[in-house]
Amino acid sequence: FQGFAVDVADTHGIVYTPQPIVDFMVNSVSGLLGEEFDVGLGDEDVHLLDPFVGTGNFVVRIMKEISRRNLPKKYGANGDPELHANEVMLLPYYVASMNIEHEYYNRIGEYNPFEGICLVDTFGSEDERQRPQLFTEENTERVKRQQQESIKVVLGNPPYNAQQQNAMDDNQNREYDHVDDRIRETYAEDSSATLLSKLYDPYVRAIRWATDRVGDEGVVALVTNSSFVHKNSFDGVRKHLEEDFDEVYVLDCGGNVRKNPKLSGTTHNVFGIQVGVSINFLVKRDGKSDSDCDIYYHRMGEWLRKEERYDVLDTAGDWRGIDWKK
Repeated sequence: FQGFAVDVADTHGIVYTPQPIVDFMVNSVSGLLGEEFDVGLGDEDVHLLDPFVGTGNFVVRIMKEISRRNLPKKYGANGDPELHANEVMLLPYYVASMNIEHEYYNRIGEYNPFEGICLVDTFGSEDERQRPQLFTEENTERVKRQQQESIKVVLGNPPYNAQQQNAMDDNQNREYDHVDDRIRETYAEDSSATLLSKLYDPYVRAIRWATDRVGDEGVVALVTNSSFVHKNSFDGVRKHLEEDFDEVYVLDCGGNVRKNPKLSGTTHNVFGIQVGVSINFLVKRDGKSDSDCDIYYHRMGEWLRKEERYDVLDTAGDWRGIDWKK
């Protein structure tokens, strides 16, 4: 993408997810589902959605965790998939479809098209203006079907950039009526900051959208920019995360080159980028009380190299292997 469509890659903040992060997040979601809700990834009616599927790595990794007996039902081999994915760009949409279908073929021994993937802009999927732009009639039906499902888990790697670098480069992010209204009436309303533009960064939109999408009960697992953890302008985000969830786990992977110029993005950051990164697990149980959120935080060592940060995740296995500070 950086080679053939630089503007598109920048606008959509394309950063594909290293395997150690994918493994750690899927393992953790699996464990949290069991511990909190007594269900597994492969259980019936446990619907999982990657709203920013990229090339399909999260969905493929989930499929590896599901037994061969349960996989056809979860995959939707006979219709009604319980694995769901969205992608906004055509090339990764096709690549993800092929990767997911190939994994199914490897596991089951027969080809079946994956009907759980939609070519759609997740943030605009609730906006009526988006409806005529959903590619094909079949794709439109997939989007409608997904919107009617009760989603238990939202996981993935949302896009990262907050705004174009140069006002003259004609490469602005678009606005989204539904999710931006939700941000205005929650995160922005309760923020003490005067400059609120960062609250419309795609990764913050992703947190807001996913919080609403899991409804009364579920798990949100996103790897994001870590600025919401530390910066004053995100105080409204932190306030609502505490109100909306029963448990919040933030694994701060560090690597913020802008804050510490002695670090190198390519050497110290898990994505090879300039901004800090965190892996976040947000757990919502039905009957949430406003004053009863447990918040757990762990920060990796400032000077760890990228490979050492991956080793932390590999050694931990899942969220239970992290030395959390409550």
